Amino acid sequence: MNPFAIIIGIILLTGSLFYVAAPFRSWANPVKTKKQASKNSQSLQADHQAVIIALRDLDFDYRAGKISEEDYPGIRASLLEKAALTLKDLEESSDARLEKLIQARRQQQSSVSNSAETQNTSGSLTCAKCQSPLAVDANFCMKCGTAVSRAFCPHCGKPTQPDDQFCPACGKATTQPILSENNQAS
Repeated sequence: MNPFAIIIGIILLTGSLFYVAAPFRSWANPVKTKKQASKNSQSLQADHQAVIIALRDLDFDYRAGKISEEDYPGIRASLLEKAALTLKDLEESSDARLEKLIQARRQQQSSVSNSAETQNTSGSLTCAKCQSPLAVDANFCMKCGTAVSRAFCPHCGKPTQPDDQFCPACGKATTQPILSENNQAS
C-alpha cells in the first residue's frame, strides 16, 4: 500500500468523524449558544408565531384525517412544549428589556438629582418662596421680590439655608444660634 493514500484516508476519516459528531456536541451543551442568546424580540415573536401556526395546521390535518390518532397526541404535546418555551423566552427578553429601561431611567434621574444637589451646595442660593436662583450678593429675589435671608454655619462660616439643621459644607449641627449676615460682618 501507498503510505500517502493511508495518510489521506486517516485525515478524511478524522474530518468526517468531527462532521458527524457536531450535532451531538451541541445537544450535550445545555448552555445557550451566542446565536440563541442574541435573538431579538422580533425573531422570538416570529418563532412563537411559527409554532402556533404549526399547531393550528396540525389540528386541521388531524380533523381532515391526514394524521392518525396514535401520532396526534405526541406531536401536539411536542408543539405545545415548543410554544411554551418560545413564549417563555419572549417574556424573558421583554422583561430584560424593561429592566434595562428602568435602570437607564434611574441612572438618568440620579444624575439629574446629583447635578441639582451640586448646584445647591456649591454656593448658589435659591429663593425660599419661588425657588428661582439668586445672585451671590442679592438682597431680594429678582422674580418675586422676597427679601433674601441668609444664614451662615457657626463652625465653618459657609452659607446655609435658614431652616437647615446641619451645615451642607461641614456637616455639623447648626443648633447654635445661626449667624446672620450682619453678625458675621462684625
